[in-house]
Amino acid sequence: MENSGVREKQKALSEILILTGLCLIGMLVFSGLAIYLVQSLTGMDASDMLGFMNPEKAGENGRSALLVMQGLIASGSFILFPLLIRFISPPSPEALVLKPSGTLLLMLVALSLLMMPVNAWLAAWNQSIRLPSFMQGFQSWAWTKEKEMEKLTSFLVDFSGWQEGLLGFLVIAVLAGLTEEFFFRRMLQPRIIKLTGNPHAGIWLTAFIFSAIHIQFYGLFPRMVLGGLFGYYFYWTGNILLPVLAHVLNNGITLLGLVLYQQKMSPVNVENPDEIPWYLGAIAAGVVWSLSSMFREEALKIRKSSILPTTQHE
Repeated sequence: MENSGVREKQKALSEILILTGLCLIGMLVFSGLAIYLVQSLTGMDASDMLGFMNPEKAGENGRSALLVMQGLIASGSFILFPLLIRFISPPSPEALVLKPSGTLLLMLVALSLLMMPVNAWLAAWNQSIRLPSFMQGFQSWAWTKEKEMEKLTSFLVDFSGWQEGLLGFLVIAVLAGLTEEFFFRRMLQPRIIKLTGNPHAGIWLTAFIFSAIHIQFYGLFPRMVLGGLFGYYFYWTGNILLPVLAHVLNNGITLLGLVLYQQKMSPVNVENPDEIPWYLGAIAAGVVWSLSSMFREEALKIRKSSILPTTQHE
């Protein structure tokens, strides 16, 4: 039994390394494909691409092209290439995949809404972190990166029409939710759980990796908490569609808030965590804790009712 456990962990580690390699290869291949497509569609040469990648110099069609590039790279690096692992390591028998009840879906939507003030609270705390003097170089780099990402986000959501807005929603909300949840929760998390031998350690380690790859230290903790919650949705239900839906809702609500603020239809800038009082975030966090426990209990109830008929039949 002990040797079997060691072999399982070794297999999990090797598959994690393979998945990481496939993800990186997919990123390289589809980055090249995306650049080729943009050059073909816009007539840009290679030297123009550096300016094109700068939001301030991207030009009239730059936003749509950047969104298309983002969608292609995410699809290749998080789904298409990682799926090749099935040719190297056949999939294990699937665990029970729960069919979500209406109650479960309502709780998931409520949790997605409640996580907005929680995220703002966590983001405000995250941005207040000051690192020790020997890490000042990293802190300066992190702040510079944060400002660059703010500029890029503002550029990407400043849609010129409904067609571009629809493209933005599909890429930023739907495709990002689908690709990232497939890779991190469906492919990576079960293997990290096997490697660590502890579901909670596996879920939170996956959530940390999920957050870290966005390369935003001053958004690390709120994104990690979200990733942890998505991880529990999948762990409790075995249904990847639930964390995908939660991810799409989170990105979609944030995107809608940004667009409304840019169009001066809302006074609240959802990108500014100081806009929401900290105590609202703290209260929402308590409600999220309670509601997520209820979500787990509902999932267990559905699981028992799904297993029971099979047991009786046997």
